[in-house]
Amino acid sequence: CGVGAVMGSKRLKAVAVKGVQKVTVADPDGANAVRREHLQAMRQPDAQGGPSFMERFRTAGTAGIGTPRSAHSGDTPVKNWAGVGVIDFPDASGLSPEAAMANVDKGVACWHCPIGCQASLKEGMGDYKYPAGTRRPEYETQSSFGTLCLNNDTESIAMANHICNSYGLDTISAGCVIAFAIECYENGVITKKDTDGIELTWGNHRAIVDMTWKMAKREGLGDILADGVKVAAEKIGKGAEKYAIHIGGQELGMHDPKLARRPGGASAARYQMDATPGRHSSGFGPGAFRGHIINTVGVCLFGFWGVAGATDNSILIPGYLSAVTGLERSMDELLKVGERINVMRHVFMLREGINPLKLKVHPRIIGDPPLKEGPLAGVRADIEPQVYWNLGALDWDRVTTKPSKKKLLELGLNDVAEELWPPAPPPAPRP
Repeated sequence: CGVGAVMGSKRLKAVAVKGVQKVTVADPDGANAVRREHLQAMRQPDAQGGPSFMERFRTAGTAGIGTPRSAHSGDTPVKNWAGVGVIDFPDASGLSPEAAMANVDKGVACWHCPIGCQASLKEGMGDYKYPAGTRRPEYETQSSFGTLCLNNDTESIAMANHICNSYGLDTISAGCVIAFAIECYENGVITKKDTDGIELTWGNHRAIVDMTWKMAKREGLGDILADGVKVAAEKIGKGAEKYAIHIGGQELGMHDPKLARRPGGASAARYQMDATPGRHSSGFGPGAFRGHIINTVGVCLFGFWGVAGATDNSILIPGYLSAVTGLERSMDELLKVGERINVMRHVFMLREGINPLKLKVHPRIIGDPPLKEGPLAGVRADIEPQVYWNLGALDWDRVTTKPSKKKLLELGLNDVAEELWPPAPPPAPRP
């Protein structure tokens, strides 16, 4: 969605930075006080008295969400967004938290993280000898290589995860491309000759791993698939675009917006309207501002999701910033920063000629037509009212999506206001 794509296009592998100055904290005692409050909140039992957020994430990471349960509830898309979990994928036991943890060697944490939601695996078992130290697949990877492909084989998903991590492929997009290719194969758009003999069928975990290798090495059909479903469909032709699920060329995150319909929400609209479309961890509308704040201050989303309901984020974030930088900022000021970030991401797209309202939304994403069976039977995501409501709440034009001049000036973006809303030329002189 951004930096990785730019670096890849320029064949830039990494940026190394080395500094010698000590990073200081303005108020160490204040920072420790906020930290203690934060840790205490993350250790609180959940609303039902069950394990705390910290305990659940430390045990199984995002795999602890329970991918089988999500697939059967309608949250996780199934069979390239065309299936019904309880019907097409009734046995998803290979994607359970227990299955994800079966071959774990040890937990892994980011530097000084108190949660430690990651884990590394022992050497692969059975057919897949991925090396010791391979990271345990998380929810999105389980879903893209699992439910989306009707694949219930735990070890094959770990192997696909290892291939993607080794070669710098995004696991969400890679699994989506495999699901697209399987449906093309199923419908005769591509053949066994195109796949170099690989039987690319639903649930065939060996074929899924083999095609992931081909994408990583850009061999055969893999060379076409490696550019994503939009470009692959254009190259393959023969109606392949029917099976290419994307918005603006970006494959979607593994959460079905039909599960949460409400005019004031942004579940479906975020996939179309965010400056990085298809992104499950962002949003559209005023509700996105806080996420931009969390990202921009350099902390983990999980660390703040984990205290929802247990304490007030509006205390923690300004508290951390004040203690670390010595600059007092209220939550209202920070929300304005979040809105400014939101606007700047959007006006960059406008400058490049991209109005998100014109991005095509694949009908399967919103249920057009609705599924006939399962928990989402008869459901269509209310994307139009979601978009309409949030454009109004943001004070963006409902046709051009341009932020109003008043809003831009309110946010201190005077230069952007001048570019988007240039003064009208003086009237021509009368003859």
